[in-house]
Amino acid sequence: MRRFCVFGNPISHSRSPDIHALFAKQYGHEISYKKQLVSLHGFARTIATEFNQGLAGANVTVPFKQQAWQQATKLTEEARASGAVNTLIPLPAGGLLGANTDGAGLLRDIRRQGIDIAGRRVLILGAGGATRGVLKNILDANPETVWIANRTAIKAQQLGDGHANVRAVTTWQTVSGVDIVINATSASLSGKLPDVPTTVLGGAQFVYDMVYGPGRTSFLAHTAAVSEAQLSDGLGMLVGQAAESYRLWWQCEPPQIAPVIEHLRHSMD
Repeated sequence: MRRFCVFGNPISHSRSPDIHALFAKQYGHEISYKKQLVSLHGFARTIATEFNQGLAGANVTVPFKQQAWQQATKLTEEARASGAVNTLIPLPAGGLLGANTDGAGLLRDIRRQGIDIAGRRVLILGAGGATRGVLKNILDANPETVWIANRTAIKAQQLGDGHANVRAVTTWQTVSGVDIVINATSASLSGKLPDVPTTVLGGAQFVYDMVYGPGRTSFLAHTAAVSEAQLSDGLGMLVGQAAESYRLWWQCEPPQIAPVIEHLRHSMD
């Protein structure tokens, strides 16, 4: 039996053990997957101890993703671009490979819903860690344009540096013809709304909120009132990024995410 763990602070809310148990059932793999609360200053020591004791892989959640990036011996391209790691894999010769699977999880969930980013105009709300974690994957999907809107425009401009088709939103008059809107802010966690004109939302075909919950998020409820766009919360991204972690650990095809999403959705009702 292979042993895995998710590290974070707080960690009691994590659904990772449930998700990976359902993935293991699909393959008939025998696993032990636990969640572990880590003190704010004890991350490096904890993961070193666990991997020395035979841990086969780890997930990392807030607030340790940047520390995991620093502790990794090698980094995937996505992790290097994002500056954060949410998955650790022990290397055969020693050390740890750090990966960031958020972008792969987001794209997998978007494609599952019949949406293709290629050639589309995409608006991302927020320029924090969530956006950094998915931007490379979005750009690899060949959108026509990616706008990034943030309360502090300089942060959006910094993310766009070096990318010809990424533009920071300095005024909403420069944004037109948006096809896809991705809310990468945490506003919905507190029932608030990101700053985006209803005219922009009204013209979109697909609107995605990375936050999820038992009902529609505040952002999706607001969007539904002003737009006929297809709507999605971020539960599928949660499951999708876990599926990519599972693939990296087991070197297998990614697990099916739809039945796991359905299971989690029912458990929240």
